Amino acid sequence: MLRNYLKTTWRSLIRNRNYALINLTGLTLGLGVAIVLFWIVRFEYSFDRYHAKADRLYRIISKNRYGEQSTYVPQGAIKALKEQVPGVDGAASVYGTESSGLRVGQAIFNVKNVFFAPPQFLEMIDVAWVAGSARSSLSQPGQVVLDEPTARRFFGNGTAMGKTVRLNNQIDLVVAGIIRKMPVNTEFQFQVVASRETLKRIRPEFRHEDYWGGGDSMHHGYVVLEPGVSAAAVETALTTLARQHQNDSASSGFRLLPLTEVHRDTESDPDPFNYVIPQWMLNTLAVIGLFLILIACINFVNLATVQAVQRSREIAVRKVLGSSRKQLMVQFFGETAFLVFVAIGLGGLLATQLIPFADQWLTTQVTQSAVWDGNTIAFLLALGVVVTVLAGFYPALVLSGFQPVKVLRGRFLVARPTGISLRSSLVVAQFVIAQVLVICMLIGNQQIRYFYETDLGFDKKAVVTVDVPDWGKGVLRERFRRQLLQHPEIKEVAFALTTPSSNHNWWWRTVHHPNLPNGMNEFRMQYVDTNYFHFFKIPLVAGRSWTRADTNTVAVINEKAARDFGYQNPEKAIGERINLGDNQLFTVMGVVKDYHSQSLRSAIVPHIFFYADWNFQQASIRIDPQQQTTALQHIEQDWKAVFPNHYFEAGFLDQDLKAFYDDERKITNFLTLFTAVGILIGCLGLFGLVSFVVTQRTKEIGIRKVLGATVSGIVSLLSKDFLKLVLLAFAIAAPIGWYAMNRFLQSYAYKIEIDGWTFVLAGGLAGSVALITVSVQSIKAALTNPATSLRSE
Repeated sequence: MLRNYLKTTWRSLIRNRNYALINLTGLTLGLGVAIVLFWIVRFEYSFDRYHAKADRLYRIISKNRYGEQSTYVPQGAIKALKEQVPGVDGAASVYGTESSGLRVGQAIFNVKNVFFAPPQFLEMIDVAWVAGSARSSLSQPGQVVLDEPTARRFFGNGTAMGKTVRLNNQIDLVVAGIIRKMPVNTEFQFQVVASRETLKRIRPEFRHEDYWGGGDSMHHGYVVLEPGVSAAAVETALTTLARQHQNDSASSGFRLLPLTEVHRDTESDPDPFNYVIPQWMLNTLAVIGLFLILIACINFVNLATVQAVQRSREIAVRKVLGSSRKQLMVQFFGETAFLVFVAIGLGGLLATQLIPFADQWLTTQVTQSAVWDGNTIAFLLALGVVVTVLAGFYPALVLSGFQPVKVLRGRFLVARPTGISLRSSLVVAQFVIAQVLVICMLIGNQQIRYFYETDLGFDKKAVVTVDVPDWGKGVLRERFRRQLLQHPEIKEVAFALTTPSSNHNWWWRTVHHPNLPNGMNEFRMQYVDTNYFHFFKIPLVAGRSWTRADTNTVAVINEKAARDFGYQNPEKAIGERINLGDNQLFTVMGVVKDYHSQSLRSAIVPHIFFYADWNFQQASIRIDPQQQTTALQHIEQDWKAVFPNHYFEAGFLDQDLKAFYDDERKITNFLTLFTAVGILIGCLGLFGLVSFVVTQRTKEIGIRKVLGATVSGIVSLLSKDFLKLVLLAFAIAAPIGWYAMNRFLQSYAYKIEIDGWTFVLAGGLAGSVALITVSVQSIKAALTNPATSLRSE
């Protein structure tokens, strides 16, 4: 019987090869992309779940008095956790810092981040040791641990243990341990880990373990709880301790974020250790994957139902000869399962080819993980069963339910004059999903273009940025400036803490003023040289900028800060006294026009500008864009001449600003791909339906042509019913797309207005593609010689 089922299935598919091919193509596309999305979502959810203590391991997130969250954790909080809070198994501070290069002999190597950690931390997480141990390799000053690839990069194939590397031309470190390369799905991409005792040598402020103040967002804290201990109880205890130190600390409370969720946390500061993928993006990818599977299933059901008439006599004869409904349903489910699992096999091959591109579009490292494993096989088997049931249940129910008497008498499927058929409903559902994707894609691209083209309030064109080591050495900095300006390709140079808009190195201070809420608020600090405002063309709207003679007691603010101080007229703010606490008083001597210092997701924040040459960490260099290559060569040569012991790396400001919107760009790229796949699958189904209708109406078309019908009239006759369905789908999709994107845009302080033409374009695009799909078969039918169609039975 099984062999008979297989033989019958194969013959049926060969006999209806066009429908089978369309079904197979649609399922392959939908399932192939769904497999890619499964790999991506699974990988992003797998971060740091492999640690033995993962269920008890947390990152500590601090909250300030304004409710804002930060990854900064004072070291006093870590000591209190270990000594005063019950239920804590271990706690540790990890400090990450950007490196300006590690010197090994005469070679300088670029290492993005260098970490400082106590031995306890590498016992809290799972680390594979090649040589050394946490206790022996990170307990003394001057010790450093390298991962295997970095050790080979620094020292070749020889032993690295006991060798010396020099960090930032500042301190020599002895290699005391080697670890395996950290897994790709971990927050801790450690290449170089120095002992925390080393940090105390180069940063004296970290020697005071009870200190609750100072620090920055690179100073992270982690805690492991004892089994069964509630994270909420530890949060409460730690928050109580923080309030006892509120005079010293900016942190007024803490929360414990499970380590397994850190990779998807976007509420606190940007993560300096690894990339972060927002939860909404993973949700979007998962929903789109389900949509594509649903579209493919709808396609299958639609094409299966149109074959019902063609197979009605076959089924009727089978029933007359004794086949039960159960046997027929098993056969039809078998045909569906055969197609589905062939499609899954082809989809798996397609997914294998697509996943490297997904890595590029989403900036993930999925391809570095094992995508083909037992979990994938289990997912594919489950997917095959679910799709078989979804796609095969209704066709099997319909086909097996034919009444032999009516079929053999030719009374089967008499068209009803009223009502909406299942096929029409499925076509509408399919194109609703496709057109929602089109609308979201178009609006998403408009918002990305808005991000890129909006005037930020400063001149970002042709600006090269270079990090400056040895911040406090003004002599070297000025030598670098003079050498650069000797080249005609270099137009201007300015130094500052950061560029006007940057996604890192944000410094905030509490400003005291009677007009502020509760007498104080957080203001953004920016340290700039005397040429900064002129360089970036940030206009002064009141007062003046500074000269070197008056830089110690004066400040410049932006318009937002002036308004926060209670002055709608910037002129009134000149001469106002700014109190930063601890008797740090500054006089406002100028007000500059507001500009966007952060992404357009957030509103403009109040700024206070100081001249502080001890904190100029970045050089901005405007070049002649027509001489870009030569200018970059001069910058590198002059930089290496002044800072020979550091690694040189330059970037373009406009490219850095685009990085603000990487998440939106990634999801929009994917939406474009998914939209194309969704429309293609929908059009495959539409093509099959039109083919069926043309086959059923062959004689009618022949008679109409004999009676004088034109080609355009016949095409219109065959097309209008399908185009009505596409129009109905657009009417349903438009409000759904508007609602979804309106909700999405609410998270941005600066956003586009959703225009009506977007929906017209989306409807026109879907309608045009559908019209072309329908017209291909319609025109072919209309051009057929009527004598041929009327002669055939």
